[in-house]
Amino acid sequence: MSDAAALDQLDEALAALPRARGQALPALHAAHRLHGHLPADAIERVAAWVHMPKSELYAVATSYTEFRFSPPDPDALRICRGLSCRIAGGDDAMRDAHARGIPVEEHECMFLCAAAPVSAPGAAPIEESVDGGAFAAGRSTIPGGVQRLTSARPGDPLWPAWRKIAAAPAEWTPAAVVDAVEASGLRGRGGAYFPAHVKWRGAIGAAGENGEPILVVNAEEGEPGIFKDRALMESDPHRLLEGIRIAARAIGATRAYCYINGLADRSAASVRAALAGAAAAGLLDDPPLEIEIRRGAGGYVCGEETVILESIEGRRAVPRLRPPLPVHRGLWGRPTVINNVETLANLPDIIERGPEWFRELGTADAPGTKLLSISGAFERTGLIELPLGAAVSDAIELARPSEPLAGVAIGGPSGGFLAPAAFDARLLPGELDGHGAVLGAGGIVAIPERFGIRAALDVQATYNADESCGKCTPCREGSERMRDALRRLHAGDAAAAEDIDALIPILAQASLCGLGQMAPNPVTSARRHFGPSVA
Repeated sequence: MSDAAALDQLDEALAALPRARGQALPALHAAHRLHGHLPADAIERVAAWVHMPKSELYAVATSYTEFRFSPPDPDALRICRGLSCRIAGGDDAMRDAHARGIPVEEHECMFLCAAAPVSAPGAAPIEESVDGGAFAAGRSTIPGGVQRLTSARPGDPLWPAWRKIAAAPAEWTPAAVVDAVEASGLRGRGGAYFPAHVKWRGAIGAAGENGEPILVVNAEEGEPGIFKDRALMESDPHRLLEGIRIAARAIGATRAYCYINGLADRSAASVRAALAGAAAAGLLDDPPLEIEIRRGAGGYVCGEETVILESIEGRRAVPRLRPPLPVHRGLWGRPTVINNVETLANLPDIIERGPEWFRELGTADAPGTKLLSISGAFERTGLIELPLGAAVSDAIELARPSEPLAGVAIGGPSGGFLAPAAFDARLLPGELDGHGAVLGAGGIVAIPERFGIRAALDVQATYNADESCGKCTPCREGSERMRDALRRLHAGDAAAAEDIDALIPILAQASLCGLGQMAPNPVTSARRHFGPSVA
């Protein structure tokens, strides 16, 4: 398509969007799809439509990692450099491409970890470039775990738990829904494990002063080694939508945003189709609820909840200062509840089966199950659902290591490492080992001995350094210095250990958001389990 034709189509696409700053990211996505990148004249037209200065819109666009500002090289090979892909042969693919003279684009992670190694030619959509069988296998459920969230539900009638609420509104008041979730003990499943009902009550309490609450679904899932939310959205989108409906009822919201990772095209398409079906069935009518899908555009920091708010408002992808907390003053200053996909997906079962049923699995303080994303050196990759409190070894045994393991990475780049001697650690909120390894959103990557913990630690430290948004100095400077100090240590410079010691508290205590605060975790856990020569 010529640039002129693309600009004409862009004008048509913009005409379908409200003329408001909050449409900046959808408008940039439209321009990027039509041109394959963001040329200056497209940015100018978008800026005029959403009433933003061109320089400010350019600053917004460049804060995301997936937007291009020059045409893609059709001959280039995009290669994932995430830990799972490196383990599965991504380094060999890189060397082969260089040897054959093929231009290479390195990507921090393409988030198809269970289908590793992943590469994509030219500007082709990444998910379409992955073999369909490998893609399906990467989203499959590994036998042997429990099946609550991963069980098939009847498709008719849609939303049985919501119909139960709608049939008895006097019984299932918003307060009653909150009480049921509190009785269940449901904690958030995005990594922080904050009690769901506490967030909800915070927003309800702030509603009088700051307006009607808004619900935001964190479906960004931009952590290497973690793909369970995508699997939920693709396999059972109505479970998520029903959970959104129930949560909105609880907090008194009439508007919800589902913020889906910019690379997760299949997830977005699945949710969009299910949303159309729910609307046609009248499930969004009484009381009215508007659910809008928004797409991210790359960057690990986009999973941070206040960055999602900035993104939806049409601002740069950087975290906000807190307080105020989002539940008090969030999206456009209104009380905002931000819940993870897996969190919301638990709500239909809690309403339909009861809080006591939900508590039959898990522990008293952390009831229910947890979805685990399994990748790396395993015979079986995909999802495992286990009760909270199960041992890490339970998941490892079900996934079946394909070769001798040096250890596992757990919880993504903000998590840490466990050695085989620590595989009896329990899958619970907080640190699993007291030294930085955390369950987080629930990813387990098997690291074979041939790859080694040093190489794995370098991958994680490099990712944290490259993905810093740069807003705060401790993270911007500290994460790069941490990566460099680790490399010096691995090269034999014993003095680098002192720099690492100094950087750990700076990152953990002075960074603005969780990316920097958690960046030392891989280092401290590797040091604990593998000794000072590693970290």
